Amino acid sequence: MTEIKSAKTEDLEKIAACHVAAFPASLSSALGQKYVMKMLGWYLSSENTFLFYIESEGQCLGYCGVMIKKTWGVGSASSMAQFSFDQALRSFIVRPWLVLHAELRAKYVFIGRNLWTRLKRLVNRNQKNTSTNSTIFEPYVALVVIGVKPDEHGKGYGSLLLQEFEKRTVELGYTKMLLSVLTDNSKAIKSYKRNGWVITLVNGKSTSMEKRLHSL
Repeated sequence: MTEIKSAKTEDLEKIAACHVAAFPASLSSALGQKYVMKMLGWYLSSENTFLFYIESEGQCLGYCGVMIKKTWGVGSASSMAQFSFDQALRSFIVRPWLVLHAELRAKYVFIGRNLWTRLKRLVNRNQKNTSTNSTIFEPYVALVVIGVKPDEHGKGYGSLLLQEFEKRTVELGYTKMLLSVLTDNSKAIKSYKRNGWVITLVNGKSTSMEKRLHSL
């Protein structure tokens, strides 16, 4: 029997195992189980993030991580990187060869920005952020990650997770959903389209997609 559950701290180990199985070649998986658990813990650290998963016989078959964006500000990637920074550093110390990982090399600029942000936070810890943006912002719910164990593919679990994502989005009072996916991941894009998502922008290696829902 399968069941969709909201993740708790005690669930992170089995969700991390699912992540490693779903994304074996990713940098996060290479950094180890402890790092993946810390990274996933970010979804439990705020009222604007949440994590849910499909469980069967005590195992996680698939999971979904979500972020609610209400205003302009730091995105999920930077926020997650800041949250898991210490564990990432420890993992790199144990596995120094991973500094040459292809995924990391592609993110050197991103990492530099996050190191600079972390430094500024230490220096300006007591200063308030007074930055503003006059552009009108439309709140939305972002699908940050979705993963299904490889041996569970073809059983409809991906669509089940997307349906649960939509259900929770509407229950929270939002109607706009966004996600980004690798442009060359045609299988995932096809699945999203089948579930009602549309492409809004193709920017090199990244493709942005959107889906609008009806409010309750």
